[in-house]
Amino acid sequence: MTPEDRAQALELAEYERNQAKAIMQKPTRPSAKLCECGERIPAARRKAVPGVQTCIECQALNEKMKGRQ
Repeated sequence: MTPEDRAQALELAEYERNQAKAIMQKPTRPSAKLCECGERIPAARRKAVPGVQTCIECQALNEKMKGRQ
């Protein structure tokens, strides 16, 4: 196995662990119907992300701010 193959295998294993972890996480509270900003959170988002508390725009802003820290 070449070094590139090993690196790819490690990356795939890490990806699979992260996916399994995300699937196993259970929401600690029910999804909110309204975001912190007052906007309605669409039903499709609440279904796709159990326990969601923010609209897509606020979530993107939160993630952007975390990246700057």
